[in-house]
Amino acid sequence: MFSRLGHAHLLVLLLCPLLAAASDLRVHHRIFHPSLPAAPFAERATLRLSRSGPATAAHLVPSETLAHDLRDFAATAEGLNDALYQVALEHPADQDQTQWASSSVLACHLPFSDSESFTVHLDQNGNPFSLDYFVGPVPRDGACPKRGRKASAGSSPAEFRPIGNTTVALRSPTFPPLPALRVPPPVTAEGKPVEPPKEKSFFEKYWMYIAIALVALTFAPSPPEEESGGRGQGSGGGR
Repeated sequence: MFSRLGHAHLLVLLLCPLLAAASDLRVHHRIFHPSLPAAPFAERATLRLSRSGPATAAHLVPSETLAHDLRDFAATAEGLNDALYQVALEHPADQDQTQWASSSVLACHLPFSDSESFTVHLDQNGNPFSLDYFVGPVPRDGACPKRGRKASAGSSPAEFRPIGNTTVALRSPTFPPLPALRVPPPVTAEGKPVEPPKEKSFFEKYWMYIAIALVALTFAPSPPEEESGGRGQGSGGGR
């Protein structure tokens, strides 16, 4: 009995690191521009998940090469105002980087940003499958900030540095409300829609009451005639 329990305990200890590793995903990043040769993604951070299902929580653990990668990206993107800084969520079952879910911002915003946010989208089972990436502040028009004359004349590239204010949010799938179903109109045995009854006119609705009122007025007694006021006074005379 002790031997069986010992083997079971050892199996649990061996599986725990595997289960923890299965909950970790990697986030990668790179600089992209059509004029640059296609560069592979480099590891940016590890996305660690705690719990599962609707109660899933997540946080990012930056890689050791993050600061070094950002310095290299700054040199690569120098002078390219439309260069993109891309982040991608690795799919454990797919090593093809072109199939990873990615999000991007203009690389020129990174030197002026003091916050960044990751929104990780979960499927119905609570597993991450996509992400959105934002940095701030960003001008309303989304254009690259203008650098001063001294900075533009110098040879040193704009500084890309790790952003300290990083937030990670998880978003579960939502479904649109179901459309309101209407009751189908009634049909006849031949399959034709039943026509609603024609609305009656005022006389058709109340003809009985009108007839009763006319009969009552016809047989009502007439008021007595008033007697002539001068008949009694004319017979008195002077006699």
